[in-house]
Amino acid sequence: MKKILLLVPRMNIGGAESYVALVARSLKSLGYNIFIASAGGALAVELQKEGIKHFFLPIRLSKFISGLLLKRIVEKYNIDLIHANSEAAGIVAVKTRNKYKLDIPIVYTAHGVLPAKVKDIMNQVDKIIAVSEFSRKSAIKEGFLAEKIQVIYNGVDTDKFKPNRQNKNLLRKKYNIPQEAFTMIIVSRIKNLRNKGHQHLLDVLKNYEVSKKWHLVVIGKGKGFSDLKKKIKEYHLQDRVHLLGHKTDVENYIDIADVMVLPSYFETFGLVLAEGMAMQKPAIAFNVGGISEVISDKETGFLVKYNDDDDLLNKINILAQDKDLCNKMGINARKKVEKDFANQIMIKKLIEVYNEIIDNKTN
Repeated sequence: MKKILLLVPRMNIGGAESYVALVARSLKSLGYNIFIASAGGALAVELQKEGIKHFFLPIRLSKFISGLLLKRIVEKYNIDLIHANSEAAGIVAVKTRNKYKLDIPIVYTAHGVLPAKVKDIMNQVDKIIAVSEFSRKSAIKEGFLAEKIQVIYNGVDTDKFKPNRQNKNLLRKKYNIPQEAFTMIIVSRIKNLRNKGHQHLLDVLKNYEVSKKWHLVVIGKGKGFSDLKKKIKEYHLQDRVHLLGHKTDVENYIDIADVMVLPSYFETFGLVLAEGMAMQKPAIAFNVGGISEVISDKETGFLVKYNDDDDLLNKINILAQDKDLCNKMGINARKKVEKDFANQIMIKKLIEVYNEIIDNKTN
């Protein structure tokens, strides 16, 4: 069976990292020999316990050392294909192949927007995977080769992210959320208060009379976590905003909420929204980047005018005031994920890409 090396800067919780973990587990279950190289993290530890070998690779610290170690891994384990995730990982993969004249194909998944400054390097990979049509079009505009770009939506493990995993009443009791309170949840790394929209949600809770009994659950940590705590205290929202911190099993907490929210300033796809939708939660987010490919407006949730708190409040309030509509949209959301974003769909398309590239190399 083919040996695939997944390359990523780190393996903590995040969009690219969750993608790598899902791909690794899925391919391993199909009999592939899967290896991961990164600077480590919580997910790397988890995967090693599941029998997926991990190599330390300081991609962001030293490209020289990373290249040297990558060459040794490829040669020692007879790797058939490198699948790089993140710009830094892609650059290391291409430069290593060129420097050491390695005969190995490279697939690169662009989890963010590809900047024009790296097009000369990234155009050397065998295939660029865009996680949304928005991402594909953006890459072409920046000068990336259209014939090398293929859209494969991020996959969601619909067995893991499924409704009613946990007892909602017990969860709410644990975190002091009234059983009848309309509750939102945001799952993201907290780089700052603006990047993923935390500030917008706090402003909605503070500035509008209709939201005075709403609650917000926040999963995630980051550099902006302390600023978030200060702002919550400044706004006197300690009783209504619940900071759960970093969780490696977010699927066990999403049932606590009525809706998934992400008023982010930019998303190429919005994987956390799809994961929440798989758990029958309507999704509400600013209409930016590839979000409109995830949320079917007025069917599985709402698209909100960018940077518009009034519109954000109004869209959330529609669901807060109508439980039947909220439930209906949640059911529609699950169906959309099963149809368009189920993990099996992504893995099938990935394997087709792998096979095509590896076969072309051997022929």
